[in-house]
Amino acid sequence: MALVNIPTSGVWSSIASALNSNFSGIDERTGWAQYADTEHTLAVPLVVAAGNTVALTNNAGATIKSQLPTGVTDLYDGTRIISDDLGAAYMVRIGFTVSNSSQTGAFDLSADISAAGDGSITIFERVSSLARGANTPQAYNTTNLIFSLNTFLANGALIRFESITGTSSIYDITYVISKIHTGR
Repeated sequence: MALVNIPTSGVWSSIASALNSNFSGIDERTGWAQYADTEHTLAVPLVVAAGNTVALTNNAGATIKSQLPTGVTDLYDGTRIISDDLGAAYMVRIGFTVSNSSQTGAFDLSADISAAGDGSITIFERVSSLARGANTPQAYNTTNLIFSLNTFLANGALIRFESITGTSSIYDITYVISKIHTGR
């Protein structure tokens, strides 16, 4: 495809200005941030015994927030994914390294928007089994589309981890949260 030069004078100038203004407005309403946990490491993992469910803690000790949407100060408060906008949509990538004491280790990752954080209002859930064998670390990543209505807006979303079989050890936890739509 050939590059087309649009004249910068006359009516073309106002068309180019209007187009640039529209794209600028879109860019300001979307954005992303990364929150990396610095507490749970290979030496000090988050340990979850079989049958237990815990909050997947991320202390946000290392962050990249230079690309947040205009006017948004955070997308995660150190405990929950948060929204400032009714009707907004987000892509959330959760990544970590996990190993399990069982040859057939499995876990359940979910997001809960209940005030209690007890799993009573789950907005996504991913059950995964570990394929590399007992006590073998493996990388895990999942990306989920979520949206913010009244309950999410009021409570945020708590990421929960359940070790289904075996004891799980988790570290290098990161959240990348992208706001992809502003509510109407």
